[in-house]
Amino acid sequence: MRQGKRLFIVALALCAFAGSAFAQNGLRDRERAFSASQEIASDLRKAHFHHGPFYLLSTFQLSDIGYDSSFYVPTADRQSGFRFGIQGPTRFYFVPSKKTIYSIDVRPELSFFSRNGHNTVFGYRARADAQYLLNHLYVDLYAENADQLRADVAEIARLLSERATNYGLTGELKYSSRTSLTFNAAALKTSYPLDKIQPNLPVELLDRTGHNYRIAANHKTFPLTSLFVTGEFSDYTFKNASNKDSHRSFIGAGFVHDSGRTVTRLEAGSGKLTFVQPGQHEFQGALGNITSSKKFGTSTSGSINASRDLDFSLFTDNNYFIADRLSARWAYDATRRLTLNAQYALGRDLYDVPVNGPHGFLKRRDVFTFPSIGFTYAFARLLGGLDIGYVNRTSNFDLNEDKGIRVLFRLSFTP
Repeated sequence: MRQGKRLFIVALALCAFAGSAFAQNGLRDRERAFSASQEIASDLRKAHFHHGPFYLLSTFQLSDIGYDSSFYVPTADRQSGFRFGIQGPTRFYFVPSKKTIYSIDVRPELSFFSRNGHNTVFGYRARADAQYLLNHLYVDLYAENADQLRADVAEIARLLSERATNYGLTGELKYSSRTSLTFNAAALKTSYPLDKIQPNLPVELLDRTGHNYRIAANHKTFPLTSLFVTGEFSDYTFKNASNKDSHRSFIGAGFVHDSGRTVTRLEAGSGKLTFVQPGQHEFQGALGNITSSKKFGTSTSGSINASRDLDFSLFTDNNYFIADRLSARWAYDATRRLTLNAQYALGRDLYDVPVNGPHGFLKRRDVFTFPSIGFTYAFARLLGGLDIGYVNRTSNFDLNEDKGIRVLFRLSFTP
């Protein structure tokens, strides 16, 4: 993912936003600058084309469509064959002043895979931002639209076509060099058109619209550590399944620790999912996520990510399921150009409502693992590599089970 995103997420989908909002540089961040300004400046320095206020970043990528750089994603319908995608992400900046930045990010993609013969699917993701950096206030007004083929990692475990629209604003109000308030408000729309590539499942039941609101207060309490508290509220309306119409709330707290070589972020709290239609099984319990990365010397690095989250379900009598995820990555720079890496991903989907299955009346449980090893090799403008791993997916309902070796290729070219 995703990637506002397309699925119901309490903590994980907001991790990227919150991580940037709470990013710090140890003792060096005792200034009033916004973290967003540092990210924009980094992007502009990497621009491949620059003329006056115009900046352009562009790359060409070839990758297996069932692979994400940090997490296993299943490929199409367990079929053997060559499945990959071509992407051409391009970002254009117009910077009329230091306080005003406009950008357009376009990611066209062409996917090839085997399913009842050879299939080719064109998709895209596009986003426009208007960012304003004032003395104490940062505001980003954005609109995003996507129409693409993606691999579902959870209960569907298949390729599916998805259209998603997301627009709203994010921002940060900086009271002092140690205290800030971040906020996010978004309108979301997700649909799964039946005239495109879809699995043999009623995915149209997940068509929905919604709104998401989040606010967080952050304070740098210690020299290397910031503490924060956060609250979130969302509402969802389903076009073809009114029994899933719901409201979600989350109240939590956490910290961000940055020592330079180690960066750790933890968020945990209480989440609640209530349904508009009476009699639906609701959720209330602990949710959260943790991410940590560390540099071991000059050539070795590692990271670990774990989360407990919620997602909407197609499974009988279960409007939602609990998604537990764990992933770890290790990388070693063997030479200036060659990097060796190893990854491990573990996932578990838990359903709260027991139903009658092939092994009796019980709650569905799905578990998958994907250990892999691989390498990347960098040329002047070309980065290539491959990973080989073993997929093992099991279920006590004998659904979407899968096992076998996967060989995944990566290739990117920078003009």
